[in-house]
Amino acid sequence: MKRASTTPIRALVAEGSRAQRELLVALLSACDDFVVVGTASNGREAVAVARSLAPDVIAIDTHLPLLDGYEATRQIMQQSPAPIVLIGSRAEAAHHSGAALAAGALALIEQPRSTAGATEPSQRDTSQAAFLTTLRLMSDVRVVRRYPARSPSSAGQTLPASLPGARSPGMRSAAHVPQVLAIAASTGGPAALQLILRGLGAEVSLPILVVQHISRGFIVAFAEWLDATVPQPVRVAHQGERLLAGHVYLAPEDYHLTVCAQGIASLRPPAPDDRYCPSADYLFTEVARAYGARALGLVLTGMGDDGTRGLLAMRAAGALTLAQDAASSVVYGMPRAAVEAGAITRSEPLAGIAAAILQIMS
Repeated sequence: MKRASTTPIRALVAEGSRAQRELLVALLSACDDFVVVGTASNGREAVAVARSLAPDVIAIDTHLPLLDGYEATRQIMQQSPAPIVLIGSRAEAAHHSGAALAAGALALIEQPRSTAGATEPSQRDTSQAAFLTTLRLMSDVRVVRRYPARSPSSAGQTLPASLPGARSPGMRSAAHVPQVLAIAASTGGPAALQLILRGLGAEVSLPILVVQHISRGFIVAFAEWLDATVPQPVRVAHQGERLLAGHVYLAPEDYHLTVCAQGIASLRPPAPDDRYCPSADYLFTEVARAYGARALGLVLTGMGDDGTRGLLAMRAAGALTLAQDAASSVVYGMPRAAVEAGAITRSEPLAGIAAAILQIMS
């Protein structure tokens, strides 16, 4: 059941250092929209407390004693699933997001630092703000129980070449190199998007358009969080702005994000019978119309089937379409609907999507 907007977010803090644990509790307690319902000083305690308290969101240090944060996350996601944010060093946050997501966490961020002795107000609160924003965003993500892997996934499989648009990336001519990347995501999408954008790097040579289903009032904070944690500039799209290579544009609240043939963003208000707003179907369909085969579509973890019709339009136009695979999805709803409809050229595990995109673009 979705938490009412006026109900405080019930947070659990698992941190081995007493001083750091007290800092995290103080940060959360200073916010009206959080209430700290429990703490843990080691991984085993974190698993037990999570099971007994069922918090809305859990912050877990990667270096907990007894069970480290990754193993504690795995056990929590198997026994009593909850949105989990792992916190670690700056180096961990930059290079180990894949391991965090594989364990079942929704994000891995830098450990908030104490402001004691800080001399630059513009810099000293960055890590604290990112911590609070991330927990707010992730607290509304619906998670599912993670079971231990039993069999290899279908990662990297391609559809038969006889299907439209199913050519091997290496066989694509220069005339078909993608000029735009359109992405749709819902439940679990924020962390997945963060990992993919980091993997693409700052020099990615095409604009990236994103429809992310997210709770009302959070899209601006989501854009700011992504902008602070990925190498590309990220912003909420505006009507009529030119789409720049290497920039990420998020659909605004209560508007569909579409494009014009000349690479201009266009916003459209919803119709009374629209099931979703913003809608991935609108985005993918207009991208197919404007760019034809010179586009790339991607559907990530999420509930429902938004995006399937638009991805079919992209396939019909000769564009390549990717889907996150079942094993790495928090909810295998949107990708599965697209795969079962024949709208997907290729399925990939989350950790391999950025590399697949770069391969297609090369």
